[in-house]
Amino acid sequence: MAVSNVDKERALIDKIVGGDEQAFSVLFFKYLPVLQVFATKFTKSDDAAEEIIQDSFLRVWLNRDKLAEVDNVKAYLYKYVSNECLSYLRKKLKEDRVVDAFVAKQQNSHNNTVETINLNEVTKIIAIAVEKLPDQRKNIYQLSRRDGKTIPEIAEILNISPNTVKNALVIALKSIRIHLDQHGIVFFFPIVFFFLKIK
Repeated sequence: MAVSNVDKERALIDKIVGGDEQAFSVLFFKYLPVLQVFATKFTKSDDAAEEIIQDSFLRVWLNRDKLAEVDNVKAYLYKYVSNECLSYLRKKLKEDRVVDAFVAKQQNSHNNTVETINLNEVTKIIAIAVEKLPDQRKNIYQLSRRDGKTIPEIAEILNISPNTVKNALVIALKSIRIHLDQHGIVFFFPIVFFFLKIK
């Protein structure tokens, strides 16, 4: 008997819930095209859409245990992206015209610059960014990336809540992305995301 698409996706989700990064990458690339179009139409910005999708999938990964209860994965992903789009638009509305003009100029300048940087250089730049993190955040990040610890394991080691660990990892990843951007490196998900290996 042939396996239905629904059954295949459920099997994929089960792997993701179990922490399978390759399965998560398959899910990402499966829904990336439609989500990219949706976020771009919503924000009218390719750059904003890319960042929104990165943040959305990061949150899905960090909360992957919730996928076990999801019946409609596509709708679930759209919900995450929609929420991030709304947050982006609210933030944009609060910015004054001077800030908007400055950001647009910087984005245009960045978009016109294409740089190719090898993995070794990316590793060095990430290491520098990690060293700049506050002590606890750096410790949590290193336990995740260097030692391969899961969020519950890190929480137990440091005697803090899993939510505190999750939040620290999200903030650390954003700090590293900003550092990469400052060096002209496009934070392309999931390549760099999986290289950072946050669990």
